[in-house]
Amino acid sequence: MTFFLQYVMRRAFQNMMGNLFPNLITIGIIAVSILIFSTFTLLAFNLTNFLKIWEDKIEVIAYLKRGTPSSEVEPLLDRTRLLEGVEIVRYVSPYDAMNFMETKLGGQKNLLQGIQPALLPPSFEIQLKKDYRNPAKIDEVVGHLRETAQFEEIQYGQEWVDAFSALVHTLRLTQWILGGLLLIAIVFITSNTLQLTISSRREEIEVMHWVGAGPGFIRVPFYVEGLIQGLLGGGLAILFLYLLHQGLLLHIPPSMQAWLAKVPILFLPPETIAWILLGGTVLGFFGSFVASTRVLRYK
Repeated sequence: MTFFLQYVMRRAFQNMMGNLFPNLITIGIIAVSILIFSTFTLLAFNLTNFLKIWEDKIEVIAYLKRGTPSSEVEPLLDRTRLLEGVEIVRYVSPYDAMNFMETKLGGQKNLLQGIQPALLPPSFEIQLKKDYRNPAKIDEVVGHLRETAQFEEIQYGQEWVDAFSALVHTLRLTQWILGGLLLIAIVFITSNTLQLTISSRREEIEVMHWVGAGPGFIRVPFYVEGLIQGLLGGGLAILFLYLLHQGLLLHIPPSMQAWLAKVPILFLPPETIAWILLGGTVLGFFGSFVASTRVLRYK
């Protein structure tokens, strides 16, 4: 068994070195194909992560109608807290709202000069439970809030959430469509390159067949060659993607760095990298299997 493994590895590397240029081209094309797929995967991963961070901080703001008696505020708070999916409810008076705006404006708070707190509507800031921080569940809670007569307007950034969710979904769909097309391309390129390798060694293969070498003894080195091509192509794709990721971080304008400290641009997690490498290796093997099946049918 050890002798067979040594023979297979030696023969696979000899085949690759004997057809170095076609193999390098194949590895390069595999790397570019996987890099394109991995780039979309990285974009989708970061957008999904950003959406999760935003959803964790999402709040529903329910503005009370002007003139709502103060005696109704406390019972309304209690009823709102009992709604399914609601975690925390905080009452914000017009004076609290004015203080918040002044704090946010900082040195420009003079812009609020002449505005009386009474002009600002009181509101409830409603924080949802973790399982309810998604578009479908938020709509469900908002639907219940709208049934309350004392609420004049309810805001939670519905359009932004829906648009961003649609963007993530579109990116995911594009990623898998591209992945399917690139899968076909990788198998086609790998199989054609290995067909050249097998054809160049046809006489040697025929001699091996005549002296009694089994199909596995002949074909396995070509399978290993495809595995190596796929693994190297996948590894190069991940390396280039990492360099692009790091280069992007180095060229981020200082004005955006403080914001990105709260929403980091992450690299692919180890399990995703492992799946990409495994995918490249399997595709390389499949390409070699197709090539050997075509050329070595008589074996």
